[in-house]
Amino acid sequence: MFNGLRLASGFLLLPLLLHSLSEADLGMYYVFLNLVALVPVVDASLSLTISRLVSYAMAGATRLEPQGIVVADRGNAPNQQLLRQLLFGTRAFYRLLALVVLLALCVGGTGIVGARIQETSSPALSWLAWGITLLAATWEIYSSWGNVFLQGMNQVLLGSRLAALAYALRLLTACALLLSGAGLLSVPIASLCSSTLQRSLSHRAALRLLGEERLSNVSQSNRPLFAVIWPNSWRVGLKLLSMYFSTNAVSYLCLNFFGLAIYGQFGLSLQVMTIVQGMSAVWTWVKWPLIGQLRSRQEVSRIRDLLWPRLWLQSLTFIVLAALALYAGPPLLAQWGAGKSMLPIGWLTLLVLYAFMEMQFAFWTHLLSTENLIPSLWATVVTYSGSVLLTFGLLKLTPLGLGAIVLGPFIAGGLFNYWYWPMAGARSLQTSWLRFTFSKPTVA
Repeated sequence: MFNGLRLASGFLLLPLLLHSLSEADLGMYYVFLNLVALVPVVDASLSLTISRLVSYAMAGATRLEPQGIVVADRGNAPNQQLLRQLLFGTRAFYRLLALVVLLALCVGGTGIVGARIQETSSPALSWLAWGITLLAATWEIYSSWGNVFLQGMNQVLLGSRLAALAYALRLLTACALLLSGAGLLSVPIASLCSSTLQRSLSHRAALRLLGEERLSNVSQSNRPLFAVIWPNSWRVGLKLLSMYFSTNAVSYLCLNFFGLAIYGQFGLSLQVMTIVQGMSAVWTWVKWPLIGQLRSRQEVSRIRDLLWPRLWLQSLTFIVLAALALYAGPPLLAQWGAGKSMLPIGWLTLLVLYAFMEMQFAFWTHLLSTENLIPSLWATVVTYSGSVLLTFGLLKLTPLGLGAIVLGPFIAGGLFNYWYWPMAGARSLQTSWLRFTFSKPTVA
């Protein structure tokens, strides 16, 4: 349902954005969108580590290590004391993280927004929209800690229900505001409303599951927990930040070489592929907390049995949705897009292939991280940094034009990430990539 709402945003919110915003305003909307993409990036640096540690505690781990797994006995019950320590520390860490995000966006994002804001239909309104976007991003990251904890406890259904409810509020509010003429203000105001709802519901649910009524009366030091969380959190954070900054650097090259109107064309195409990725990855995403528990108990054969059909469903779902986007997207925009368009069909097809390979890369590296190790860190940093340099070179030295924005990152990923990590991930399952992909596991 949650991913259905994400798809609905493509059918409801996106057409309203295309209809309500001028080309320059649409371009500025994508500037905002790329900048606040820092929120899930920074959030993931902490949430992935915390969720993984919570899953180990749910498996009955007696203690947590900064890297690697303390193997839990298969008959162990969830470690309630460890879960409470994680819960109390999580809120404190997220408060600090929200302040870091606010500072980063204020310092780095305001200059990027100001460079092109005079091209929008109302610079004053655009500045106000950026201010509300800053507040919404800060509040959103702090509000997410309760849902992170729920997911780690394998309360995927409950967490998804709450996320779906909050996202539905965001979608309906944004659509209503766009229809009322709020323009660029619509989406950030809707984000503030949905984050408030999600925080209220998810943190109450997390406390109720652990039998805790309040967090404020707990007095304990978070330093030991920080020492456990920090080593992998900074690695995940650096990995994701390298991806975030390289993506924004490529987008910035597009903005400066081609202007806001063409940048909107690229941003629209990328947003459609992001929706397709999100819809497809749901098959595996809902099982990561359980896989973390199975890793803690070293039940590798069960992980293989669990993942094989879901990886196939993920890939097939992507192929179907991407084919629909390629076939129906351009003609629908030509009819109802008010002059907006996606990338030319050739480059759009390459963007589809790039999005598919990125989804596979994310799957296999996430699987490796369930061992409480981040082996893909430096390869990711080098690859994504190289993609920016390669894109710049293609823009300056070739006549590819807008196609260089897609081709540069695709070539960079294909040099190493797209083939090495699937093999490494399969080895962690005590098999090979070919055997795992094309031979259905035999359930014991």
